[in-house]
Amino acid sequence: MAPDPAPETETHTFEVLPTDEGTRLDVYLHSRLSVHSRTYLKDMVKLGKVTVGGGKVKPSYRVEPGDHVVATVMPRPADGSLVPQEMPLDVIHEDASLLVLHKPAGVVVHPGSGRRDRTLANALAFRFQELSDIGGDLRPGIVHRLDRDTTGVMVVAKTNRAHFSLATQFQERTTEKEYLAVVEGEPEFDGDVINHPLGRSLADPTKIVVDAKAGKPAETRYEVIERFEGFALVRCRPKTGRTHQIRVHLRSIGHPIVCDATYGRRSSLSLRDLGARPEEDDSPLLDRQALHAHKLSFAHPLEGKRATFEATMPSDMAGLVEALRTHRPHAGGTKSAPRNRTARRTGRHG
Repeated sequence: MAPDPAPETETHTFEVLPTDEGTRLDVYLHSRLSVHSRTYLKDMVKLGKVTVGGGKVKPSYRVEPGDHVVATVMPRPADGSLVPQEMPLDVIHEDASLLVLHKPAGVVVHPGSGRRDRTLANALAFRFQELSDIGGDLRPGIVHRLDRDTTGVMVVAKTNRAHFSLATQFQERTTEKEYLAVVEGEPEFDGDVINHPLGRSLADPTKIVVDAKAGKPAETRYEVIERFEGFALVRCRPKTGRTHQIRVHLRSIGHPIVCDATYGRRSSLSLRDLGARPEEDDSPLLDRQALHAHKLSFAHPLEGKRATFEATMPSDMAGLVEALRTHRPHAGGTKSAPRNRTARRTGRHG
C-alpha cells in the first residue's frame, strides 16, 4: 500500500468579541480550539495558517473587537491515552525535526480497530519524549501509514511544524515514493500507468475495489525490474496515496502481489511451489505480501532541501527474489508500452 494521504485540513472562522479584546492571538485560538495545544496553534500562526483580516500576524498579536480570524488546522481526534511499550525500532535517520524509520512486517502503525498495543506508535512513545501531537494522543508523530505487512521507509514528525509541512507535502503530492513488489504472472509491458479510481467495497468495507463511478482518483506508475517464469519484480511509483492503492491496482491488471492474503492468489509461497525437489525445505519463503517501501523523498521541513531515504529490501522478500532467480529464471524478451497505450489501457480521462 502507498502511504495514506495526509488528513484533510479544516478551516475555522471567528469574529472577536469585545470580551476578548487585548488577548494574545495564540491564547485566543486555544480558547476556541482547545483540542489543539497552544504550542501547535502558535506554530500554525508562524506558518501563516492563521490570518487576521486576511493578513498574517505574529502569535503575540493582541486581538481587537471585530477582528476576522481564519485558522486552517489539522483535525485532531479526541482519543484515549497511549501506553509506551519497549519495542525495537530501526532508525535510518534522526534530526531535530523528524525521524525516518524502517518499519518491519507484522507491525501496525497505530492503535485502531480493536488494536491498542504493540504498535509502532507505542514504541515511539516509549523511546521519544517529544513528538508531534497533531494526530492526537494515539498517533504521536504519525504523518502517514504503511499496511501491517508492508515493510520500508516511514517518516515521523518530532515537531508540529515538521508534521504540518510533511502532511502538506503528502496532501499536495510533492513527495516521491518508490515501492518494490513481487507479483504473480508476467506483465505484458515493461512499464505502464494504472489510473483506476478506488473506493471502499460495499460488500466488505475492509477491502478496496476499483470503482469507476464513485471511487477517488488514483494513479500508480510501474516498471518491470526483473522477470521470472510466472512472476516479476516491479517498481511502483504511486502518485496518489489511497488505501491499499498499489495492491489493488496491481490486482486490477491481473498481477496481484505475491502472498497478499486479501487481494492475491495465495497467502504463502515455498520452494516446492516454485518447482523445487520434494526433499528441499518446504517452509514458507514468504508468508506476507511481497511489498516494500524502498524509497521516500521530500523537502526537509527545517532545511528546505530535498531529502531522500532508502530502506534495504528485507531478508524474506530478498530471499524470495533469489529463489525465483534459481528456480524460475526467465530467458524471454520484454515489451515497452507505446505512448498511446497507457491512456487506452487505464481508462484515463482528460
